[in-house]
Amino acid sequence: SAAGRGPTKQHGAAAALPAALVGGVRIGSQTPVEPLDSPPQTHQTVAPPPAAIQPSEAIAMEPQPRQPPALPEELVEEILPRFPPEDPARLVRAALVCRTWCRVVAGPGFRRRFRQFHRTPPMLGFLCNFGDENSDHFDREFARFVLTSSFRPPRAECHNWHVLDSRHGRVLLYSWKCEGLSDNAFAIWDPITDERVELPIVQEYLNCLIWSAAVLCAGDEKWDYLDCCHGPFRVVIVATRLEQFNAYVYSSEAGSWSQQTSQLPPPSDGLHLAVPNAVAENALYFAIGYGSDLLMYDLATQEISAINPHVSLDGQRFALLTMDTGWLGFAIEKDFKLYLWSREVGPEGDAGWTQSRVMDLKKLLLIAYVLGYANGIGVFFVLTHDGLFTIDLKSSQVKKVKKSGKVSGSPIIFPYMSFYSP
Repeated sequence: SAAGRGPTKQHGAAAALPAALVGGVRIGSQTPVEPLDSPPQTHQTVAPPPAAIQPSEAIAMEPQPRQPPALPEELVEEILPRFPPEDPARLVRAALVCRTWCRVVAGPGFRRRFRQFHRTPPMLGFLCNFGDENSDHFDREFARFVLTSSFRPPRAECHNWHVLDSRHGRVLLYSWKCEGLSDNAFAIWDPITDERVELPIVQEYLNCLIWSAAVLCAGDEKWDYLDCCHGPFRVVIVATRLEQFNAYVYSSEAGSWSQQTSQLPPPSDGLHLAVPNAVAENALYFAIGYGSDLLMYDLATQEISAINPHVSLDGQRFALLTMDTGWLGFAIEKDFKLYLWSREVGPEGDAGWTQSRVMDLKKLLLIAYVLGYANGIGVFFVLTHDGLFTIDLKSSQVKKVKKSGKVSGSPIIFPYMSFYSP
């Protein structure tokens, strides 16, 4: 290579002249020169043609649209509480949009505003007791959470536990003292957090013939139930002995049971365990026998009394429910029709029953048995030969929620209604 060896010696014509001329252009230089025998000429520099623009470059050269400004956090706090509570997955997706939205959704203030805006908690699923298809033994059933929304509980089954009631975001369970369990027979379960609190055992009720139980908030009739699942609660057991009714009440605030005795003589057929209880008019209602009477436990005075529905319920599948007015009601299936009755108390204290609605089930289902009712949203659970269905009283919409098959020996559906936010 000539680089680094200094200038090289040139030979011939190239050595005599500074540079050779070829066609008016000095070799070794890019500067044009005039021929020696021609007059001077004026030259114009011609710009090279522009290179072809590729499509991708043309798109890049176009002005890009400006990103819209972020929504103010105050506006986000007004929009997100309006998401449908029966589809909590939408709130989860909203929390993944950005850090601001996540902070809004996860904040304790948002949960309160979310409940206040919707008021009525949605039905996230329902609970029932499943067992061996080939067995009718009551003690072999176990509690199962069945999905009806996008909510997914951490645990769907509670083996060795039996569902007794569900209300205000809590589930009341009863254990059969299987091996490995403690002596506590009752427990409160939160399907959202999977927390389970075992209650002290009640020795007295073991000697009772038939009993039923309910769980509810510890507040009175003016209590705000929006955040009840995080507050104190009560468990009420109503039991029949040969000579009287007994009520056992557990208070989470006191952490103990108390007992009330009634002189009301129990009927020979005891309580109707296939009918869920209901809370209305600041009282708990249980079905007695086959529906000849209803047992009322006053939550304020803790007194036990009986009321007559004045409607023959013997041999019929019926459900106790809370009407939109707050009064007690019941639904009975007869001759392929669903009859709704409501109880009203006049200004003088006299109570009466009125038939509020009749729904023809032939157009919707064939043979249906009422198994449960979701208070607040007006949804019945009915069992047919084709499976378990829901009937919406407002829209008359029928939806299949479970295929045909055995639910339990004494099938009862317990709707699980609660607000859920991530």
